[in-house]
Amino acid sequence: MKRDPFKQYIKDPDRKAKLYLLVTGAMIVTTALITIGTIVFILLIIGII
Repeated sequence: MKRDPFKQYIKDPDRKAKLYLLVTGAMIVTTALITIGTIVFILLIIGII
């Protein structure tokens, strides 16, 4: 039976919290980048930029 390194990593509460903050931050940054990209794309189609 293989050991799952992810389960071994998140057994420690501090590491679990850091991983949670990292994933949450990545989701926020990704959402912001998609929004900015969409606005720039719309502005390019309209011809403002």
